[in-house]
Order: sequence, then C-alpha cells, then structure tokens
Amino acid sequence: MRTAPVDRTLDAGGLALHALEWDGGGDVTVLLLHGYLDLARTWTFMVEALPADCPWHVVALDWRGHGDSARVGPGGYYHFVDYVRDLEHVARAVRRGRLVVVAHSMGGQAAGLWLGARPGAADGLLLVEALGSMRVPPEAYPKRLATWLDQTAPFEPGRWSRPMVDLEQAARRLTRLNPLLTAERALRLAAWATWPGPDGLVWRYDPLHRTTSPAPLPSEVSGHFWDRVGVPLGWIGGEASSWRGAALDAWLDTLPLTLRRILPGAGHMVQNDDPVALAMALMAFVGAV
Repeated sequence: MRTAPVDRTLDAGGLALHALEWDGGGDVTVLLLHGYLDLARTWTFMVEALPADCPWHVVALDWRGHGDSARVGPGGYYHFVDYVRDLEHVARAVRRGRLVVVAHSMGGQAAGLWLGARPGAADGLLLVEALGSMRVPPEAYPKRLATWLDQTAPFEPGRWSRPMVDLEQAARRLTRLNPLLTAERALRLAAWATWPGPDGLVWRYDPLHRTTSPAPLPSEVSGHFWDRVGVPLGWIGGEASSWRGAALDAWLDTLPLTLRRILPGAGHMVQNDDPVALAMALMAFVGAV
C-alpha cells in the first residue's frame, strides 16, 4: 500500500492495546491478527505487497502482552478467553463498513471462538496456518494445572530470558526457527520484535506467555464454536509447515471452507515466507465476500 502505517491505541476494558493502521481511505476494514509470541509487524511484508492504490483500511493488532500492547498486571494471566474479549473491543472500535478478519495460527483460534460466540460479527475470516484447538486428554488437565502452578507461583521472568547481544543475533534466532526467512526480512523483523533489556536485547512479549496454559479448550468443545461462525471461511497454509499432517487435515475437513490452499513457497510463517502470494489470495478472498 502507498500509505505508511500509523500507531493506534485501542482500549480493551482498561487495557491499552497497540495496533498499526494502514489507511487506504475505503470502508472495507481488514483486521490482521498475529500468532503466538509474534506481533503486529509480522504482517508488514504482506501489506507492502498489496497494490499501491489498495483502498482498504488495514489494522494489525498487537495482542495483549505482545509487541507494544500493555501487559497484564501482577497476579494476572493470559487466559485464552481474554484474547476473545479483546477482539470484541477491537472489532467494534476499528470497523468501518465490511470487516474481514485475517488470523494467523493462535490468532485463528481466537477469531474462531469470537465468531462462534458472535456469529456473523464479521463479513469473512481468512485463516493463515490456523491449527484448530489443542488435543489434550481429560486426564492430562491435573498435571497441566500443577505445571502452571510450578511456573507461576511465583513467576520468575528471568527463568525464561535469553538476552541477545545485537540485532544480528536476534535475526539468526528467527532464521533458525524459520529457515525460509530471507536475511533482509529477518533483520527487519528482529528490529521490530526486540527492545533493550538490562542484559541485552529481549523479545517484545511478556515472558509469562511461555508458561503452560492451565486449561486449554477441549477440541470437542471448540468444534461447536466453528459450527457457528456464520461467515465465509478460508484457510491458507504453507507446504513446508511442520504442522501439516493427518490431524490438521481432519480438522480442516470439518470446516465449511470456501478457500483451501497450500502455498509451495511457505512454511508456518506464511506472511513472512511468501507475502506476495498471500496478498494475492487475500485480495481474491475479500473480493468474494
């Protein structure tokens, strides 16, 4: 897009959430939701790949405790329904006319729960490498809760910290996680995703996110939400994604998808690996809803 993003602060029940806004002047709002331990800037390459005259109003959210959004206070935690409630606030605040949600990985699960509770609240949902809910057997819940208590009572942030000496080291870590990431994109992402800590650069997310969630939503419950979304639904994944397999295919087969596509030049981080192909697919999806 021709426009540069501007920073925007959104109120979510008293918690300040940060977002990036690219404003093409139109009344179609495209709301971009990132995944676990990521940030709004992850969508930059895809937005830059849109036509210069794209009229969309594009908003990329930093989830609570990610990027430049506020973190929960002492004693708080990031339960999944908190993301859903934040999405309720954000969607109301940013929507102009039509609203299309684009959600990567964890963001897709939050979007599915929101639309399951609020059927038809958007005009379309494009999932990018969304994986469905965690498959946790009922007998595992007591151990998960015990692990969470061990990790958070008390919570020691230093236990999760691995400071980096410079942006080059941060970029190497990103590339190690995603070998498809180009050197130029890795450095840009590293600059956006880090800030100075007392012992070096650290990632811009609350390390509390790295603890074990005590009560993930059972997959048999999650399905009832997806049955109710009530909007055109698409899914795009990467051929090199480590999440591909029978379990993912079985979940996707349950969804009423109007679009289901695998991009050969991408892994799990589709928006970083092949932003041009993703931008083209998004344009077609928005044009069809």
